[in-house]
Amino acid sequence: MSNEVINTVQVQAAAGRTEELGRQLQKIVETLRELPGCDSYMVDRCPEDQNRWTVSAHWQSEAAMQSHFNCPEVQGFIGLIDSRLANAVDFNSFPIV
Repeated sequence: MSNEVINTVQVQAAAGRTEELGRQLQKIVETLRELPGCDSYMVDRCPEDQNRWTVSAHWQSEAAMQSHFNCPEVQGFIGLIDSRLANAVDFNSFPIV
């Protein structure tokens, strides 16, 4: 049984800020993908809603994922709302079975 996990973040762009949001998400991800235990960290635009972005990360273990939540760079996701680039940020995680 695998102890690998995936976490996702769904980010809804504020009106007129979709492209700027995408660039900011890419900057956040470039930093976070270098963390120990991270196999991948990606940003994709949602095909059903061009104003929504999905950020996904694949971790070698739940411990590695939990550790990354303590990194200051992760606060960048919350900062997207403060800077009015995003209207909503939804976090999810699940084990790979």
